[in-house]
Formats: sequence, C-alpha cells, structure tokens
Amino acid sequence: MATNRRTLLAWSLAGLALAAAPALAQDRPLPRRGDYVPQEVLQGGPIADYAGKRLRKPPAGYGWYQIGRAFVMASVATGLIVEVVIV
Repeated sequence: MATNRRTLLAWSLAGLALAAAPALAQDRPLPRRGDYVPQEVLQGGPIADYAGKRLRKPPAGYGWYQIGRAFVMASVATGLIVEVVIV
C-alpha cells in the first residue's frame, strides 16, 4: 500500500512540474518563410556580426534579424522573411 501511495505522489508531483513549465512553442510562435519581421525588430536594424553567429553573408538588400531563438534573413526594405535558422 505504501508503494502505491509513493508512486501516486511521484506521478502527481511530476504532473505539477510539467504543468508549471511553459512550453517553448507557446512562448512565441517560430517565424516562417513568408512571414514578416515584427516592426520593432526591423527598426533595430539587421545583425552586423552575422559571421560571428555562424550565419552566411546575406545578399544585397537583405539582413539577418533575431526573433526569439531564431535568426531570420529578411528584406531590409519590407521585412519579408526568406530564410529561417532555429538555434
């Protein structure tokens, strides 16, 4: 009987811990190709040290921006995302 209570208590505590931890996907949806960079991120300008973050050189008119745990390559003029790298 004591083993069953201990097991039930352990499962209950594990369930509470999982319920309290926020899911990564719910914190902020991951950006996708075809989405737009949020205006406040776009106004901050593209990442200058893209090589230091191991990102390839963007073509003219494009830049790398960080949105949450993702780096996106987007048009500097419109903010249209053309590439996404999740870290």
